[in-house]
Amino acid sequence: MSTIDLLSRPIAFHRAYVDLGVGVTGALMLSQCCYWRSRTNRKDGWFYKSQAEWQQETGLGRREQETARKRLVQSGFLSEDRRGVPARLYFRVNTEALESALTALAASMAESANQGCTDQPFSMAESANQECTKAPNRAGGKRQSITEITTETTPEITAVETSGPDRPDTSGATATESSEPESEPLRPEAAIQNGKHWGTATDLELAEWMWASLCEQLGDDRPRQPNMASWANSIRLMRERDNRKPVHIKALFTWCRKHAFWSANVQGPCKLREKWSQLVTQRNSDRDMASPAASRSQQIEEQNKAVGTAWAARKSPDLPSGQVYDHE
Repeated sequence: MSTIDLLSRPIAFHRAYVDLGVGVTGALMLSQCCYWRSRTNRKDGWFYKSQAEWQQETGLGRREQETARKRLVQSGFLSEDRRGVPARLYFRVNTEALESALTALAASMAESANQGCTDQPFSMAESANQECTKAPNRAGGKRQSITEITTETTPEITAVETSGPDRPDTSGATATESSEPESEPLRPEAAIQNGKHWGTATDLELAEWMWASLCEQLGDDRPRQPNMASWANSIRLMRERDNRKPVHIKALFTWCRKHAFWSANVQGPCKLREKWSQLVTQRNSDRDMASPAASRSQQIEEQNKAVGTAWAARKSPDLPSGQVYDHE
């Protein structure tokens, strides 16, 4: 991908949001949330956005996203809600809280501007939009101009420049590749990489097999296609850090697909790695119950019970039929 292509998809960033106390990352995410708020098909304003999509659109990593979301939720500008199985995280901008905060910020800046320009024969609202050219600062120069805070964007920015392959208003094909962060070098052994997430050809092949197995089982009810770089990364960690062999990973995932409970709770390598010990214990227990030795043990127990019942009937004729005589 050329440099021109990387610069052809800017997103709207409202500088005023930084002054609301949510930081630069929070202001960036809030700007993008406001963009999607006006483009969601839901009347209540909720929209879904995955972690990989946030990173592809804004460049924010997982921890940066979590920090930005925490600040926005604590400030009351953003609401979150987990829905569905598997759970998806939905977002909604609290417009009333945001508009109230922006109004208070504008009033505060206008008041500061009015206090700094007492020699100007203008009103408070007018002085907020004019340059204070008569009052020198400590360095002997002129005060900087205070511009009006606005959240308006031009049609060119919202409809043309911000349109990209990941936007719903794009008529072109959906992009499947994202630019790599400059801080993460490309790994020569990686068959797929997305930031810190990467995997070898073996990891990618196994990740694609898992996704194909899940699609074959669920059919039209399958979930949205995952980030394959993240799946390959989880498989690589299982191999390198947990010393799991690919054949064992594949076998355990296949067992999960056939299990009544785990087929719904383990639908990817990340959850497979997290529940590995529990899954192996459950699988071994099921095997022991289904083994010939277990069946033979059950048969012996039933025979002993039948012999005890017959012996008790001979010794005690008055004993009700079917009741086992307790004896030492």
